[in-house]
Amino acid sequence: MWSTVLVLSESRIHGTILRLAWPAIVESLLQLLVYLVGSIMVGPLGTTAFAAVGQASMLATYLLFPFWSIGTASAALVSRHIGGQDMVSARACAAQGMLLALVFGVFFTIVGICWSHEILLLIGTEPEVAALGAQYLEILLGFSLFQSLRVVGSSILRSVGDTRTPMWATGVMNLVNLAACYVFVYGWGPFPRLEVAGVALASGLSFVVSLYIVLRKMGNRHEDFFLPLRDLFRPAVPEFFATLRLAAPNMAEMVLQRAGGLTYLWVVTGLGTTALAAHYMAVRVESIAFMPAFGLSMAVPPLVGQALGAMNPNLADLAVRRTVMMGFWSMNLLAVGFLAVPGLLVGMFSPEPEVYKLSSLVVQISAFELTCVTLYMIYGSAMRGAGDTVSPMIVTFIGAILVRIGLVYTLAVTLDLGLPGVWIGTVVHWALRALAAYLLFRRGRWRTVRV
Repeated sequence: MWSTVLVLSESRIHGTILRLAWPAIVESLLQLLVYLVGSIMVGPLGTTAFAAVGQASMLATYLLFPFWSIGTASAALVSRHIGGQDMVSARACAAQGMLLALVFGVFFTIVGICWSHEILLLIGTEPEVAALGAQYLEILLGFSLFQSLRVVGSSILRSVGDTRTPMWATGVMNLVNLAACYVFVYGWGPFPRLEVAGVALASGLSFVVSLYIVLRKMGNRHEDFFLPLRDLFRPAVPEFFATLRLAAPNMAEMVLQRAGGLTYLWVVTGLGTTALAAHYMAVRVESIAFMPAFGLSMAVPPLVGQALGAMNPNLADLAVRRTVMMGFWSMNLLAVGFLAVPGLLVGMFSPEPEVYKLSSLVVQISAFELTCVTLYMIYGSAMRGAGDTVSPMIVTFIGAILVRIGLVYTLAVTLDLGLPGVWIGTVVHWALRALAAYLLFRRGRWRTVRV
């Protein structure tokens, strides 16, 4: 059993942050391993297969943004009500989050089954890569319903201080994914060799198992916070629209982020298959380094939400400042490793020599953005956890649309710097976003937002 009310005091804030953060860090690492296992399994199949899985998995992440938006909104509402000792409203908001997840999950299942190949071609993917990528994307999006409920359910559990259940659910998900990849990618016994499609099927099955664990925990009556199965999708109009009102700016932020990201992908795709494969290898390596940042950014929203619910905004501010310092020093340490041994990290994907050389270079460039991304993630999560989903949206519009697209295109295409130009532009863009997020957080709108 866990306590839904966090230990919120100045003397114990470090311990509370770490208690929330370490399971979230492990969960983030395990979540990444789902995709890393697939990438490693596909690596020996060649550059085209690797690029196809990279392109399709990145596109899936771009398309499924409403799941995280709904989770963010639900977590902000639930944590605020729990901080104010209103458990009835907390349960009602959690149920509406799951209802919205159900609706969006069904929608993206239909999109994936019907239009995966067309979407890949639309962003400029080479036909051979698109054909393989569509096999992956159709199957992965076919499991969107399970993924949406898993994401929102995990967000709700974190908002009540339970970061361990999502961690364990993701751990089991990894074991299922690893075993299923072994069976389906290369074939085993009566199971045929599915290659790229096998990676997607393994991921989808792992989502189902992980969702089961999350739902079991949410419905456990022995916990302080529980949501009975009969109430899981029961409509409650005020809470439904409150969730949608908070989720809408976050969805708009992610639309802007994804629009900028798709344009960014279009630029990278235009550089050729070698550059595309090198880019995704660097993205995978960089994702490993972001585990502390993900964990810390997940720890912040329940702290801020419950502190505001308890009418203590100064403690919320202190929690964010302490979390920022943890993120700053941990990411600077990792940046040194990126600069010193980039080839060691890239080599685990068994790349071809040309891909290896290019990917190692951009990993070194990415070292300069690690701290900037981390600071943006923490400040952005803090504002969203308080219910201020508008300020991060403004930062994303300025950064992802007004700055990143033009800068990346100018460096990569106009100045002919290629893939290194893409990553240099990205470093500058994240530095500006981190600065903007800091300034908006210090302005303090998040302290007075009503949810």
